[in-house]
Amino acid sequence: MNLSLLSSLHEIHYEEGSLQELASTPVYFNCGVQLLCTCGEGLISTGAQQFHLRKMSELIFWGGSIMQLMEASDDFQVRMLLYPKKVFLQAAIALDTTYFNYMEESPQYNHEEKSWKNVNLWIDLGEMLFTQPSSTFGERMELNFLQGMLMWIFSTIPDTYISVAQSYTRKQQIFHKFMYLVHEHAAQMHQVSFYAEQLCISPRYLNDITETYSGGKTTKAIIDEQLTAEVKVLLNNPALSIAEIATACHFPDSSYLSRFFKKNTGLSPKEFRTRQQT
Repeated sequence: MNLSLLSSLHEIHYEEGSLQELASTPVYFNCGVQLLCTCGEGLISTGAQQFHLRKMSELIFWGGSIMQLMEASDDFQVRMLLYPKKVFLQAAIALDTTYFNYMEESPQYNHEEKSWKNVNLWIDLGEMLFTQPSSTFGERMELNFLQGMLMWIFSTIPDTYISVAQSYTRKQQIFHKFMYLVHEHAAQMHQVSFYAEQLCISPRYLNDITETYSGGKTTKAIIDEQLTAEVKVLLNNPALSIAEIATACHFPDSSYLSRFFKKNTGLSPKEFRTRQQT
């Protein structure tokens, strides 16, 4: 995979492979990601969340995401379409945001045989259309393809959405919303109180929920995991100084960032950067 595409994607792009480029450190996808696991098993981390993929698993992040391959079997393989944000926003204008909200809270879907066959037909079409040089009708084809696929995906959601929504307790719903908020805001908002306010609950109640549904992790631990992943991504950019990264992530200064990072990784930001370059 050409990682330089991720910061300057201008058209829909098809990839397939083992994702080994994502194994060493988190990488930020500044684009929509639709990923199908076609063989083997892999563990994808987005910071505070992890997704166990196996054959017939699909993972979708329409707004972009940090991704790192934490573990993978020797035969792990994926097919992937990457969508520029501009194309996605144009395609999404006429569609119901209810379904996008559902997919943001539930980015992984494990297919059955019929839906797996159908989603691969869409990916086959994407491969055919978007591995060729751009044509005169390239922009129109991208928009028509993505709108058509989104409408197909959403036509399969209602029954699933109803069954999943009915099975969630209120605490589970709050936990899913909290994880989505962390994914969106952890780089700038580090305090538990911010997330509790967004969810209209007390910090103590939020902590009880996160400990219950995250295997004992505190709310602050989850925020710090996501924030650490965000900092790692920025450290991979040699053009950014430690002071600039501290400002981008709303730390008071670079020494505060260094203490936070070393506490959570065992390395200073400089040490981490040096290891990545060797």
